Amino acid sequence: MQDCQDCRDGDRHYIQGVEMKKLIAMSAAAAIAATMSFASDADLRAELEQLKKEVAALKKQTKGIKAKRLKKQISELKSAALHDNIKWSVDYRVSLDVLNYKHANGDTVEKNDLISNRLLLGMKYAPADNLSFFGQLAYYKNFGDTADHSQSNSPFGVGYANFDWITNENATDNTLKVRQAYFVYFGDEVFGSSIPWTASIGRRPSTNGLLVNLRDDDRPASPIGHVVNMEFDGASLGFDLSNVSDVSGMYLKFCFGRGLTNARPRFDFFGDDYTSDDTKNPDIDFAGFIFKPYNDGQYEIWTTYMYAWNLIGFDQASMQNFGMASQGIDPTTGAAFTDPRLTGAYMQYYMPHFQSFGGMHSYAISAVANGVGDGINDFLDDTTAFISLAGSTTDPDGNRKMLGSDDSENGWSVYLGAQIPAMFTEDGRLGFEYNHGSKYWRSFTYGEDTMVGSKLAARGNAYEAYYTQPLVGKVLSAQLRYTFIDYEYTGSNSFFGEDGTPRKIDNLTSADFARGNNPVDEAQDIRLYIRYRY
Repeated sequence: MQDCQDCRDGDRHYIQGVEMKKLIAMSAAAAIAATMSFASDADLRAELEQLKKEVAALKKQTKGIKAKRLKKQISELKSAALHDNIKWSVDYRVSLDVLNYKHANGDTVEKNDLISNRLLLGMKYAPADNLSFFGQLAYYKNFGDTADHSQSNSPFGVGYANFDWITNENATDNTLKVRQAYFVYFGDEVFGSSIPWTASIGRRPSTNGLLVNLRDDDRPASPIGHVVNMEFDGASLGFDLSNVSDVSGMYLKFCFGRGLTNARPRFDFFGDDYTSDDTKNPDIDFAGFIFKPYNDGQYEIWTTYMYAWNLIGFDQASMQNFGMASQGIDPTTGAAFTDPRLTGAYMQYYMPHFQSFGGMHSYAISAVANGVGDGINDFLDDTTAFISLAGSTTDPDGNRKMLGSDDSENGWSVYLGAQIPAMFTEDGRLGFEYNHGSKYWRSFTYGEDTMVGSKLAARGNAYEAYYTQPLVGKVLSAQLRYTFIDYEYTGSNSFFGEDGTPRKIDNLTSADFARGNNPVDEAQDIRLYIRYRY
């Protein structure tokens, strides 16, 4: 409304200026007529020249007012277009996944028509040249409603107002998820030295990091995807060292995050609001750095180190009791439940609860070639290849058993891949990836975009091939992808207690299967998607 008022005020000034010009012209004509009767020709010419000067001065003054007003309006328009609003982006994907699991006893489970929606709404806002805000809202669900209708808006399952069929037409608790929300400050120097730096805090984009971004057809996010692929809340402080080191692309960033907060809820019966609860798991925190020693635009080398502490899992006793209850056996007596209805009740009673087991070190070194060689041929110039080596080392608290062992255990993983031009189609890309994880390998890749679970967490071998094809410029694209995971040990991508214990799958027996220990031996995911981005 204020903008409209400014326009009306400007128009009124403009009209007043026009009226002023008319008045000046009429006054000049009247003066000329009067003067012609009583003045000489010389006096008439002198008065005409004076009037011309006055009119010219008034025109100049009016022109300046109009120019200032126009300049102000243009400035306000540029501010509104470039700074004073949020720039939105859309990333919408529809996927069809065909899933198959083969268990250690030979049983198979499958889903041949899993269709899903994923919508990401991105937000960017730059109120100043050295400050930016980034946000992202997420919506990710399978087509249709869930087969489990316990999400009813009634405690006894009587009402169904939040069925997916009508969830947006009823007043229910339909939530919107925040995937990213953080700001970045850009500095030019550190203590007088020519070291550009950045500082950031908030919910960070720690998925689709370097290396995994290739198959996901995204720009790389901050972390190295070999060891970290999950959302977290934290902060970072980065320094561009290329100016002071004379090494191309040298960069160092420190990262800090929190994965779990121990705090009582509001109006808690047993303690003060938001204070620590000693009966629950303590805060889970981590700290580390990303160091890029070299990047000339074609060849990149990245390293990372991270330490996380107070990591959670389940102990052996609670896992065994829950396993027995799920098989219909009373853990207290070892006998079968006489009433089948007790099985469900006892499963709830013996549900394992998280405990803290210790910390873990994670580290990796990765090399990327954005083009192989120097002008050998067009095919190699347009090829991207990478190799990454990563490790993990557990740090148990006291005699707690982390990953089933009270000793510090080392795991390792190798990850390599290549993306090449699809020679049979224009602009298409073919990709091939392989990774292997050892017995005690452990990553933080819960957020990997693979329906059968994280391939990079596999204690065993994983193979992947994909073909990505742009359909309408960079706006619409499609991808066909095949993922195969062959597990050698149990516990891949599990938590950090007894549940993460590695057991050789080929050594499991029928007695293990009878106790409910029937892990996945092989997993496959065939995915076809179409994706719109703008």
